[in-house]
Amino acid sequence: MLKLIALILTATEVHAAGGAAHGGHISELMLPAWNFIPLVIVMIVLLRKPVSAAFTKNAEDVEALYNVAEQKDKEAQIKLDMYEKKMNSLKAESEKIMKETKEQVGNFEKESAEETVAMIEKLNTDADQKVNYEKNQAVKAINASLVDEVIAKAKSKINENKEYKDKVTSNLVSEI
Repeated sequence: MLKLIALILTATEVHAAGGAAHGGHISELMLPAWNFIPLVIVMIVLLRKPVSAAFTKNAEDVEALYNVAEQKDKEAQIKLDMYEKKMNSLKAESEKIMKETKEQVGNFEKESAEETVAMIEKLNTDADQKVNYEKNQAVKAINASLVDEVIAKAKSKINENKEYKDKVTSNLVSEI
């Protein structure tokens, strides 16, 4: 406040010094100074409480704002810690899932290899059985055709030779 008064007095003196061309005396400033001092005193008395209240209110507002900011900072720190824990647990969970997936892939590969081996063995067994069946059918067909051929040759030999024909006829008649 004193600085303000000194500044006003200094500005008045500079104005007074620069304003007169004939050179002024300090006594010419006494009347304006006597007018100014009561004005300053009245201003101090009247404005002291509102200015003080305004500064106090501003200080309280700043303190309240600081407290709110501090509270928000604490809440943000709590949330940050919570998110960091979640991220760490997420990393652990993803590692666990990857490990389980690798185990499942290994088990699937093992089971699929075993199934493939079993299927190949079954196909080999089925193929062997089919080959044996077809072989037996072919042998039966060959035997049947051989018997038919033997019978046909026997008939032709019997028909060619009269003596064989008589013997066969007599054997057949004797069996009846």
